[in-house]
Amino acid sequence: MRTFARIFVAIVAAAVVVGCGVAWYTSRDPLPSEIRIAAGKQDGLYHTFAQQFAKHLQDRTGRPVRVIETVGSEANVGLLRDGGAELALIQTVSLTPDGLAGVAPLFPEPLHVLVRKGKGIRTPADLVGRRVALGLNGSSIRQNAQTVLAHYDIPLTDTRDADAHFSTLATDPNVEAALVTTGWMNPILEKLLQRPDLELIGLPDPEGFALRHTWFAPATIPQGLYPGKAPTPAAPVRTVAVTALLAARSDAPDRLVRETLAALYETDVRTSFPALLTAKSAKEYDATRMHPAAANYHDPAAAFKRLTQTMELISKSKEALFGVVAAAIIAWGWVRRRREQAAAAADLVQKQKLDDYIGRTLMVEVEQMDVTDPEQLRPFLRRVTHIKQEALKELTSERVRGDQLFAIFLSQCAALSEKIQMRMIYARVTEANR
Repeated sequence: MRTFARIFVAIVAAAVVVGCGVAWYTSRDPLPSEIRIAAGKQDGLYHTFAQQFAKHLQDRTGRPVRVIETVGSEANVGLLRDGGAELALIQTVSLTPDGLAGVAPLFPEPLHVLVRKGKGIRTPADLVGRRVALGLNGSSIRQNAQTVLAHYDIPLTDTRDADAHFSTLATDPNVEAALVTTGWMNPILEKLLQRPDLELIGLPDPEGFALRHTWFAPATIPQGLYPGKAPTPAAPVRTVAVTALLAARSDAPDRLVRETLAALYETDVRTSFPALLTAKSAKEYDATRMHPAAANYHDPAAAFKRLTQTMELISKSKEALFGVVAAAIIAWGWVRRRREQAAAAADLVQKQKLDDYIGRTLMVEVEQMDVTDPEQLRPFLRRVTHIKQEALKELTSERVRGDQLFAIFLSQCAALSEKIQMRMIYARVTEANR
């Protein structure tokens, strides 16, 4: 027993030494006094995401985080290079710009080819001679639109380039189409797709397109992805997609990258943005040059290597320190496994509760289908709200909240609430017209 106590004391002492060494090492890698994030156009997806993420990053670091509005990726790259921002949201267009490195892939951004109905535009080839919104100068949306035109051998001079944001489809009836690469949670895009005079068309050859332009990948916009009275799109749309990337300068402090990744993957930011890629997907992402600290965050072996390098900096006795560190890691691993087992058991209980909430929501959806009276539909709306509030109160595990199933549950609640509200409005309008 005394021998065990001595070993335990030695391990604790070693842990203190290790902690001091790590604290000393990380203090050499300070955070900036203010963290600035270069985003896109206000009310666009990048700016909306950056505003939400900034709150989590500020809570994590204790530093003020400011979101900068820009016209798009090209401007964001310029701000990063010139020192006007520490982080930026960009689209993966061709190679990673010189001097920059990826921090994390964020979410897929499909190419949406929006066209006015009744104009005879069924394929990209039909864009010849049309007035098309290709995006603002300096935006990656415009770069991608030009790539699409070039792929289908359509010179820019053969289209009447509107040189405008795709939102002009709502204000300028002369604009007949728009080429937009953006995530499906873009609020401007969602509003446009609720209009009865607009529709999506697909690409005839997404697989071949992606082989020719490797920063794209084949993708499908599923039927009914966007909210509205009718499923939008009415049928699956074959297209291609790029990936939104959170980037920093290549010489950005490792600590900034680690804290940024922790704010992404160790908080409930995916509750607001279900399309956000998981940490596992980010670890396997290899489409661009990533910051070394990102690999260290995702790879425990790399983290262990960094720890041993720290030990070498604080002592010349490599062999002795390695033994102490190994013993401390073994003890830490045992404690961590016990904690993980307890956390896994608690997560299992919460996942079972999540399954129950999803089942209750599905029951509401089935029951409300046969009800047409708006006042009788109102209790169903209250039930959905109550189920969602109860779930948010009960399901507090970050692992459960970060699970894709939880994001699907929240999307299910939002879609069902909107559906019931639309049915109530439709019923009242129908009754008033009688």
